[in-house]
Amino acid sequence: MSHRASYPLVSVLIPAYNHEAYVTQAIKSVLGQTYPNLELIVIDDASSDGTWAAIQSVSDPRLRVLRHDINQGSHTTLNTCLAMARGEYLAILNSDDVFMPKRIESCLGLLASDQADLVGTDIRLLDQAGNRLNTHWWLDAFSALKAVHNSQGDWVATLLAGNVFMTTSNFVFGRTWLEQVGAFGDWRYVPDYEWLLRGCARGCRLAWLDTPLLEYRLHEGNTISESPLKANQECAALLRQYLPVLAGDSALSQVRLQALVSQWARIEKYIVEIEDALRHHALVSKETELFALIRERDAWVAERDAWIEQRDGAIRELEAAVRGRDGWVADRDSWIAERDVWIEQRDRVVRELEVAVRDRDSWVADRDSWIAERDAVIADLDVRLSVCEVQNTRLMRSRAYRLGRLITAPARWLQALLTGVSTKT
Repeated sequence: MSHRASYPLVSVLIPAYNHEAYVTQAIKSVLGQTYPNLELIVIDDASSDGTWAAIQSVSDPRLRVLRHDINQGSHTTLNTCLAMARGEYLAILNSDDVFMPKRIESCLGLLASDQADLVGTDIRLLDQAGNRLNTHWWLDAFSALKAVHNSQGDWVATLLAGNVFMTTSNFVFGRTWLEQVGAFGDWRYVPDYEWLLRGCARGCRLAWLDTPLLEYRLHEGNTISESPLKANQECAALLRQYLPVLAGDSALSQVRLQALVSQWARIEKYIVEIEDALRHHALVSKETELFALIRERDAWVAERDAWIEQRDGAIRELEAAVRGRDGWVADRDSWIAERDVWIEQRDRVVRELEVAVRDRDSWVADRDSWIAERDAVIADLDVRLSVCEVQNTRLMRSRAYRLGRLITAPARWLQALLTGVSTKT
């Protein structure tokens, strides 16, 4: 399988929406196919989780990706994928399902040999964590529909009994099918089922491989799980639409009608059971809700009474506080008046003190000037005194001074004597 040119191109289409946890595995299951010549088209229908980042984390030259800015719905996204596809053959894989490695190679054997226009295969069932489920009502329904085909050998009868293909992930088909059947219709729950019935109505051929080549994942986000009642109602409307086209007048048509009646009865039974269950659930919920409301009301009344008592106590305390506040306000106003008088007195004293300080500063300046002048006079006198002392010392040491003292000594003695006599008298 090294010469890709000898193998027709297969376009695998993955419409993705809010499957961050699963889309990478889905993409890798396609890129890991044994068939060598394929392209993979992945369109993210404006997911609100990390689906787009998960898609971009995979790098492969066979991968073509696109993202819608606004959610457009599964059928529109699928039709955009179909319009982008270039392959001679096509396959669809929902972004939460997984292809087994030989799925495309095995299905292309039937398509390329012109034995069918669309091929489906057996399915393995996975839970949300990827574990294989061997017992489940879904598997029972799948086995029952396969048994219809095995016993009747007629695809119309099988499909009127139910959609044995179960999902668009189980569609591998050629351009012939797409050209005759056209794009997907605007159905919320059964677009795959309607596509198959339309193909049968237009004479297209179906084929099946009894080998599990697809893993279908059951989880809480499956579209079919969001409203079983609406899904069954849409299925009933679909069957009523295609009944005149597919029934026919032959004996075979009677088998087909019987299969249809069987499914229709089952759908109606489901609808009745679902409605009864919903009604019962609503009554139980309403009763439970009513009792809960009564208990809540009684509790609320008790809480309200307690709150009223607390409120009245708080009001009484507040009134007392208001009275205390009024007395405090009066005291405060008196304190403020006294404070204002004190402030006025303080300001007057401050002004007087400022005047006194200015006077003191002026006096200090005058005093400093006087001191400076005195110090200058003292310094001058000290100089003069020193000069006199020097001159006096020289004078007293001179000969003339000593001679004069000797000459005037009798006179001093006489004066002293006279002074003493005068004092005694």
